[in-house]
Amino acid sequence: MTRSQIARRLLALLKPLIPLMTVSASSRVVNQGLGVLIPALAAALVVGSTDSSDVWALVAVLAALSVVKGTFRYVEQFTGHAVAFRLLSELRIDAYRNIVPLAPAGLEDERTGDLVARVIGDIDRVEPFYAHTIALMASALLVPVLTATGLAIWVDPVTAAVFLPFPIVMVLVIPWIKARQIAKTSSRARELAGETAAIFTDSVQGAREVAIFKAREVVAGRIEAQSRLAATTKRALARVAASRTGLADLLAGLAVVAVAAVAAGRYQTGLLELGGLAAAVVVAWVGTAPARALEGIVPDLEQALAAAGRLFDLADRPPPVIERGADADSPENGGVEFEDVTVRFSNASRPALDDVSLVVPDGSFVAVVGPSGSGKSTLVELLARFRDPDDGRVLLGGSDLRQLSPSTRRGRVAFVPQRPEIFFGTIEDNLRLARSNATDDELWGALGRAALADWVRSLQRGLGTTTGELGETMSGGQRQRLAIARAFLRESDVLVLDEATSELDVATERLVLDELRQERGEKTMLVVAHRLESVMDADEILVLQGGRLVERGTHTQLAAGGGVYSGLWRRHNDMLIEST
Repeated sequence: MTRSQIARRLLALLKPLIPLMTVSASSRVVNQGLGVLIPALAAALVVGSTDSSDVWALVAVLAALSVVKGTFRYVEQFTGHAVAFRLLSELRIDAYRNIVPLAPAGLEDERTGDLVARVIGDIDRVEPFYAHTIALMASALLVPVLTATGLAIWVDPVTAAVFLPFPIVMVLVIPWIKARQIAKTSSRARELAGETAAIFTDSVQGAREVAIFKAREVVAGRIEAQSRLAATTKRALARVAASRTGLADLLAGLAVVAVAAVAAGRYQTGLLELGGLAAAVVVAWVGTAPARALEGIVPDLEQALAAAGRLFDLADRPPPVIERGADADSPENGGVEFEDVTVRFSNASRPALDDVSLVVPDGSFVAVVGPSGSGKSTLVELLARFRDPDDGRVLLGGSDLRQLSPSTRRGRVAFVPQRPEIFFGTIEDNLRLARSNATDDELWGALGRAALADWVRSLQRGLGTTTGELGETMSGGQRQRLAIARAFLRESDVLVLDEATSELDVATERLVLDELRQERGEKTMLVVAHRLESVMDADEILVLQGGRLVERGTHTQLAAGGGVYSGLWRRHNDMLIEST
């Protein structure tokens, strides 16, 4: 998007708060106008006065005007920041609402640190646009015009005509000097800030690996290199900003020289009094102050537009799935069907799934196996509707998943990935994500079925134990079992496990799978397995290779069939023999 398009979108968000922003802008115009009037009045009356009593009257007037000026300054700042903080809050909420529909498929190429930088850092950088820019622009445009008008009426129209072009050039011409370069550099600065945050986040989340591989210096070098790039970019911005600010001050000085020269000539010919001469020279300097202030906030304004551009880029991305508000059809049962399903990834040379058709009957236990990269995870992600197929349909109980509302689908399908997300908080907090109104007995029951209750009871704080960020205080197997306990709490019709027991030892995995098997006939279970012995008793085993369904049948049938599964089973047994 162009800078003007971004600015228009930011201004569109301002509509509900236009009255408050009008108060802020008007207050600044009055404040800045008094900033011109007070010194001009003082100069005119002091120089032109012959009576000492006039001076004391002037002091009283100036004191009163100063109080009024300060009051309008307070109103401007208070209302401007009230608008800014209200809109920043809404931007942050909108940013989260925009991110959620993209996850997880739409954010596969994004880094967590950069997303956090957008939601936190970039939104904070938008603040000057609302808090300072709008009111400042209003004063930069109006105050010089009002100043010139007042100068023409009460002092001298010729002097006013000489003064006015200078602030006009400062407001309308200087901001366009190297504007494209500033916009490009500002965008690069925000990108670098996001990349730096991403590197830092990666280094913190991977602190153990950094320590194990003694890579502290390597990571520190990356952060240092990124910081140097950011510093170089900011220096480039500072150089341009300094040159433009210097030019603005030069024009302000030339305004004083031009007005002083013309006013002096008018005074010598008797067309201007001495007090008017003094007032004109003072006005020539202070009258350009609002225009000079505009140039002072340009770097912040460009950063704000660049930051907003990154936010709008995220907001404008089409979600990988389009949610519907109400169900077109209601699922009749927990049966699952894939009809001629094809999924293509933009960075892959072949489809992740290629014309896959299969039926998982209601209440059955079906396993999905295959070599790495065969499309197993993609298949089950379709059922969780993390993405939609490019071709074909996925049906739940005879209803197309795309026709189901999120609440219906999420109530019917529970999904446990290989690397589940454990949120910072307590064990209880993480369990209640699945069902917030679950009783303590139900929480303990779910933990027991996931073979985790004994461990939690051994902890000093039990359910109140903190899990740490990303579940760092737990082992990989404990994280998986906590996620499985969440799935048990969900009481869904379909349970999808994507290698969800891969980090459990054989004995614990057997306990968990035995609990799952008790759901046979009541829940439809689709299980991606990496240990083939864990799914030997599945009602049916689906074998994927190269994105295609190449075999299906029971363990006995497939193991004797001499196909892909038979080869996987032989390699599996050979590994078991070697390990013993």
